[in-house]
Amino acid sequence: MRAIIKAALKIDELAYDLESIASDDKKKIEDYTDSEILHEAKHVLGLFLDETNPHWNNEDLRGENGQEQQLWARGEVRKLNAFIKKYN
Repeated sequence: MRAIIKAALKIDELAYDLESIASDDKKKIEDYTDSEILHEAKHVLGLFLDETNPHWNNEDLRGENGQEQQLWARGEVRKLNAFIKKYN
């Protein structure tokens, strides 16, 4: 398995997103290019950060769903930023 895929699957929301689109596309995650995986990572990060059209991930990040969810969301954002920096 490619390193980018191993790293992506260690990030909860990115792994969930990739598994969902792969299922919809009737593909394996391994079939996606590095560029496509990076694009999805940026999309998932945007779900956490976009306050103009809030997604539940943004609510988690702001602490609206409790401290435990906020800590999880902060960790996801940290991992996504590191992933994007590494593979961009």
